[in-house]
Amino acid sequence: MKVAIAASGGSLDSQASPVFGRCSHLIVLDLVDGDFKDFKIIPNPTTTEGGAGIKTARMVGDEGAEAIISGSVGPNAFEVLKQLDIKTYQMVPGTVEENLTLLSQGKLQNLDPSARGRRTGMGARKGGRG
Repeated sequence: MKVAIAASGGSLDSQASPVFGRCSHLIVLDLVDGDFKDFKIIPNPTTTEGGAGIKTARMVGDEGAEAIISGSVGPNAFEVLKQLDIKTYQMVPGTVEENLTLLSQGKLQNLDPSARGRRTGMGARKGGRG
């Protein structure tokens, strides 16, 4: 399965990112029988842009990912991922490698966007952008 994980840096030792659209890096790889193959590290160019989640979701789709791991995904990005038939998994605090291992063991939960505890994105600050 081809997986993209939102990361705070460009290695397996980096922390998994609690945010999707504004994560600093995406790490895309094939997860085959618990082994990680064909790594691709992508610096996220959308970290300061409006619509970052949607753009990041499209980028993940362009990479051919079948699943993503992140702490949260905004509703618009989630809708794009759903349209692309990309599964979403809830990260746990820890490294990219730890989260990928948990996914390979079937121990990560599906990400439920309706359970988000706080708003994310540009409009989340001080009641919106204006």
